[in-house]
Amino acid sequence: MIVCEPSAEIAAWVGARIGVTFHPPYTTLAHVDRGRIIAGFVFNAWTEHDIEISLAADRLSLTLMRAAYDYVVRQLGCRRATARTRADNIDAQTVIARLGGRLEGRQRGYFGDCDGLLYAIMKEDFPYGLHAKSPQGA
Repeated sequence: MIVCEPSAEIAAWVGARIGVTFHPPYTTLAHVDRGRIIAGFVFNAWTEHDIEISLAADRLSLTLMRAAYDYVVRQLGCRRATARTRADNIDAQTVIARLGGRLEGRQRGYFGDCDGLLYAIMKEDFPYGLHAKSPQGA
């Protein structure tokens, strides 16, 4: 089941897995299986055309990916999502690339002990949204 509440609990779950603390305002989406969060998104720093996304997952589902796309593109009207990951987190870099993310730069010391890699996911590059639901796309 895909849920957006309780957002503080989802944000804490994602934050604990990626080593950050989120402060409102933010919104969340999570995939809950048998009462347990198995994947979650935190969306913050919305600027009309862009929103920052943070993701943690034990496993990802196509349903959650489509829900995230719907939220970012259809509900918020964003053209892009921005994602950051640790430079030493190869698994996260692989997931971001699978989501259509393209590396835009390196932020030295962003995570304190590690550089951050900055990615853009443009709506036309996001494989789970543009043509996934209908011929009209986004």
